[in-house]
Amino acid sequence: MESITIIFHLQQIIRVQSPDGVKRITATKRETAATFLKKVAKEFGFQNNGFSVYINRNKTGEITASSNKSLNLLKIKHGDLLFLFPSSLAGPSSEMEMSVPPGFKGFGTPNVVEDEIDQYLSKQDGKIYRSRDPQLRSMRTI
Repeated sequence: MESITIIFHLQQIIRVQSPDGVKRITATKRETAATFLKKVAKEFGFQNNGFSVYINRNKTGEITASSNKSLNLLKIKHGDLLFLFPSSLAGPSSEMEMSVPPGFKGFGTPNVVEDEIDQYLSKQDGKIYRSRDPQLRSMRTI
């Protein structure tokens, strides 16, 4: 039972957001970026270089397979949210290519614009600012 607990503590779940939604990838702190990116490619159905993964939503802090750094050295922790952006010409491998007729392959996917409210909310800190409720008096005044 002790070995199961140790294995559980070494595992971490990293969330990866793509245009198709968020998926959870199980990894370890010692796992290299290259190994992690292979798991991401498999989970999202991409071939080798069909996507890029970034630490930040604004496409900064790219995680590259060429670096042999561990997730721990990249400061990627349990529960972190990473951002996947497909390459302009690439898409998920098997399903997309099989379902698109040969004559339509040159068109690509349309650019999706994020709603204005989503852009606004992503820049906010998430706190609700309000004054103290007068009904919630401290115990000293009673």
